[in-house]
Amino acid sequence: MSRDDSDKKKIISVTMSQSLVNRIDDLVQERVGRSRAQLIEDAVRWFLDFTVHKWNERGVYVNSFRAVFESEALSSLFFSKLTPTDQYELGETSGSQAPIADVVRLFHGGDPTDAGSRELVLKLLQENGWGSITLNDDLIVVGSPFYPAPFIRGYLESLLKVKMEVVETTSKENVALRIK
Repeated sequence: MSRDDSDKKKIISVTMSQSLVNRIDDLVQERVGRSRAQLIEDAVRWFLDFTVHKWNERGVYVNSFRAVFESEALSSLFFSKLTPTDQYELGETSGSQAPIADVVRLFHGGDPTDAGSRELVLKLLQENGWGSITLNDDLIVVGSPFYPAPFIRGYLESLLKVKMEVVETTSKENVALRIK
């Protein structure tokens, strides 16, 4: 098959929920996309890129970020070479420059430092692989954390603009932090 044949357009029929069609129509009206067809084609391309069905030498990119698949063992090895104080300071620096703050502000109209945005911030961190995160009043529990407790504490203190203390747990599979 020649390259021209593979790039030819083909008409297909797609069945989807009315609410999704309405959302697509809203995006077209807002000029986010030229047409239903263009938005659906773009969505399939994004699906292929971000589910790694289509891999290329440059990796997988999400907006301006390059996604890296890293083992927990490698991450643990990296952090094991840092003292708890170094881990905390690295987290603090990372949290002060966290792109998630921009996501909360620009896409959700919130402020990551507001108590009302905490659940959203933690949900976004969970969705990005930080672990299973719950918030109960002033207690944040991270189950199966990707990062060590000092790093998480520094990151969240800087991002949320709060002071926290690590709460002892009986399992290394959990990190618990109490907002002071």
